[in-house]
Amino acid sequence: MTYKVLVPRKFVLETGDVVALTEKDAERLARDTVFRLWVPDIGSVHEYLVEAQGFEKALPAMPKGEKYSLRRAIDNAWELHLRLYDDGFIDAEVEVRREYIEHLTSGQRLNIVYEAYDSYKGVYDKLHLWYAPSRSWVIGIIDNFSLELHEPGRLIPWKPIVLGVAAGILVTYRLLKPRKH
Repeated sequence: MTYKVLVPRKFVLETGDVVALTEKDAERLARDTVFRLWVPDIGSVHEYLVEAQGFEKALPAMPKGEKYSLRRAIDNAWELHLRLYDDGFIDAEVEVRREYIEHLTSGQRLNIVYEAYDSYKGVYDKLHLWYAPSRSWVIGIIDNFSLELHEPGRLIPWKPIVLGVAAGILVTYRLLKPRKH
């Protein structure tokens, strides 16, 4: 399954500069956090996301100093992952769900904006967007890219593998354990 997303392509910074991302720049969205959202009260946004939007705690594979790490399934293959920081910034990405080994191995992720904003706008309805490469606020969006994330060819659930290995170790231990006579 393909996940389609809109991401700012051409926008105006607080400096007055107009930035127009190229397709090569768009590839950075799969590697780096290019856009960061900001809210004044991260606590109320966290509470709203958990209580009203169905997000749950996410244990990040690579912690980045976030106060809260949350996730919500989008479909069978993809999840929305939000990292909320004490200073009000939010890093948002769509990535392969944590239920699959490919979450760690495929590298398929995309820095996103609108899905995260849509998730919290019920508690804070202003879109504050930071463009990290220029360290500047976005004050206007002119148009967007339409990007696609393609599902990995195979999605392998990791829990059955771990349970199988644990069961194998337990059986081996029981078979090799010296018996009392």
